[in-house]
Amino acid sequence: MAPGPVARHRRTLHRLADAIRWPTVFDWIVDHGYFPESFVLPPCFRVATRPRIRKPFAKVTGGGRQYRFTARECVDVHFPKSDLTDRHFAIMHPEIHYDIAYHVSRNWKTILRALFPQDSKVTCYSFPIPLDGRQPGRVGRLRSARLIYEFLGMAEDDLATIAYEYTHLVRADIRNFYASIYTHSIAWALHGKRWIRRPQNRHNFRHLGNRLDRLFSYANDQRTNGIPIGPVVSDVIAEVVAAAVDRELSKLVAEVPIPCTMARFKDDYRVLVKSESDGKKVVKLLQAALREYGLELSGEKTSISTLPEGLFRPWVSMYHAVHPRSRRHFRWKQFRELYLAVLRIDQLHPGTGVIDRFLADIVSRSGQLKVGIAASTLQKTISMLLMLGARRIKAFPKIIVIIESVFVSPLGRLHTADIVSWLKSYLVELSRDEERHKYLISWILYFFVSNGLRGRLSLKGRFRDPITRSIHGNRPLIFRDAKAFKLFEGARSVGRRRSMLKHLDIFNPPPST
Repeated sequence: MAPGPVARHRRTLHRLADAIRWPTVFDWIVDHGYFPESFVLPPCFRVATRPRIRKPFAKVTGGGRQYRFTARECVDVHFPKSDLTDRHFAIMHPEIHYDIAYHVSRNWKTILRALFPQDSKVTCYSFPIPLDGRQPGRVGRLRSARLIYEFLGMAEDDLATIAYEYTHLVRADIRNFYASIYTHSIAWALHGKRWIRRPQNRHNFRHLGNRLDRLFSYANDQRTNGIPIGPVVSDVIAEVVAAAVDRELSKLVAEVPIPCTMARFKDDYRVLVKSESDGKKVVKLLQAALREYGLELSGEKTSISTLPEGLFRPWVSMYHAVHPRSRRHFRWKQFRELYLAVLRIDQLHPGTGVIDRFLADIVSRSGQLKVGIAASTLQKTISMLLMLGARRIKAFPKIIVIIESVFVSPLGRLHTADIVSWLKSYLVELSRDEERHKYLISWILYFFVSNGLRGRLSLKGRFRDPITRSIHGNRPLIFRDAKAFKLFEGARSVGRRRSMLKHLDIFNPPPST
């Protein structure tokens, strides 16, 4: 019998990952995986200079018993996720990150064995390194923020193909996944908990898991609870730990046994089962597997649905109903009505990708706004976009890209002073509470500086956060002790060479979304 789509996906992913050689992995992680996703920081934050020789800063000595370096703290980047919680990202000290990248890439085959264990029945639809299906052995160009669209759509399609063999779908999510990862569990996942806990192994830094445990802990001020969100090396380690949970879950499911098909995207599990009672058993077994690695299930995100309910994201169908085909141009009233429909969908399904989808549809691949606006509707359009960005903070950089495209258009050039005035007023209002709004502030500041408008600002000495101060002052203020690294470029020169549109790479999402 030919393998089904889920099994084929697993084999293809493993083949492509196995074709990449360690120097390629190392260079990509260091050059493109150091800073968080492109929507987190403006493009002036990039690894412009770093050591060219691939060797770690710290060495294991004393027969494997000594592994010394200075503990560091991460630079925190956050923005509101809801009225009560924030979404946090972190920037590691570049020297520790460099060493983690070295040990992950130099032991790439070991990492792959952990990511694709032969005794696991869970197929993973997320992978931390972008793979190029057309050119095996090459690294793709997209980070996971874009890949999420493709992998989620792929997972839905593959599960839907075989769903007729089952009756129910289990959806479950790991609670606070990255923040809950115990750094010692990295060694458990790579070497086995019982083996690495033997006295002769527990503190032996010749073992990869122990080195990574120490590096992640010291990158985060010697904390052992949680790994930084943002660097690709954290994504790799999170997948290693999750794959170990997958192995444990597969063993427990086989012992019952329960006929099912199991898939995972990052911390999100989807399991096809043949009865509701089997679904409840799977949930209990997943909880047990997670406990082995100090993790918990998110109760509010766990559900059992009768098929075909739950197979597809409902907001996708709702959006398609109001916008069934791509348009080359929107009259202003068409734009307004679709805008209002998107707000209604977002209210029903908050935190989903409907706003991102809408923004992609109203802009051409070249970044031009496809909405017919005139002088009379210019301020109204910009106001509506800014309000949309305030509603979904993660989408705010895309809003700034769209406003920039309007700014450089013939209409925008006629109203340069007006657009600058509106954005400056908004910036001044946001700066009254920098801690709450520093993410929005950073992107508006980058717009001003990269477009040669820094002289229009009168906010000298107002900002305290090192990220916003770096952009406003157009000079690096993070990790200045790391002399071998240049992590910031002047926003004006970056803006001339690379547009925000190319940096975000967002306005050509896959059709499946």
